[in-house]
Amino acid sequence: MREIAEAALRFPTVTFTAVLVLVIGFWALILLDPSTRDRAVHRMDADPSQPFGTPVIAAASLVITLAWILSLGGSLLLRPHETPQPWGTALAVLLLVTSLALATLATRLATRTWRRLHR
Repeated sequence: MREIAEAALRFPTVTFTAVLVLVIGFWALILLDPSTRDRAVHRMDADPSQPFGTPVIAAASLVITLAWILSLGGSLLLRPHETPQPWGTALAVLLLVTSLALATLATRLATRTWRRLHR
């Protein structure tokens, strides 16, 4: 558990950790305040003409969550192989970009599947 906490607070993952805390706080506010939930969801629809369109905030939340998970997993896999400073930084940046790209692709696949199922 200690290794996971340390990895979540190190470079590649800490960028997504900070944003994930904001996403969790946003969804907690939405869930705890039902008076503004309908208004907020209608305002954030990706395409108001489609009744089953994915809200932008839901897709963004999924991207951030998946990117955090992928970045954390990659950090834990790379940790035993501590590399020297210039290469370690390059690997960390590569992990950051790769995890964000894979999370974006997975979210696009999930939202397309969602739209196909609800047509």
